[in-house]
Amino acid sequence: MQCEICGSNIRGKAHRVILEGTELNVCDACAKYGHEVKQVPKATATGRVPASKVPAGRVPAGITFRTGSRRRPDMFDQMTDELLSDYGFAIRRAREARGMSQEELALAIKEKSSLIKKIEREDLRLEDSVRKKLERVLGISLTETIE
Repeated sequence: MQCEICGSNIRGKAHRVILEGTELNVCDACAKYGHEVKQVPKATATGRVPASKVPAGRVPAGITFRTGSRRRPDMFDQMTDELLSDYGFAIRRAREARGMSQEELALAIKEKSSLIKKIEREDLRLEDSVRKKLERVLGISLTETIE
């Protein structure tokens, strides 16, 4: 095993330290640069560790605790609309139907014309603020309801 700081081969047991928020396996010489991490107990067959067995202030990745409370609502559960798959074409069609150039549309929504060009080519994903401005100015909807 190699030290994740200096790259030298680690002789004996590696030290597990936290350095600037990252856990590293390091050699004896580099262990002084971080704070040593105590070994975290193994998870049970259910994948859960009793809260009393985890060192204070340290929650291992992928470990859940039994709290008796329900699962927090996920923000993706609340999403009901999704951006159209061909949003660039829809914007270009609506812009041309109103006889506007890309530069005129950019002025109307107070954005750069290069942004309009990239959006119509679908080179970048629409931010919500820009999407709402385009929907208002062009009188279209760029989202579809999902189930």
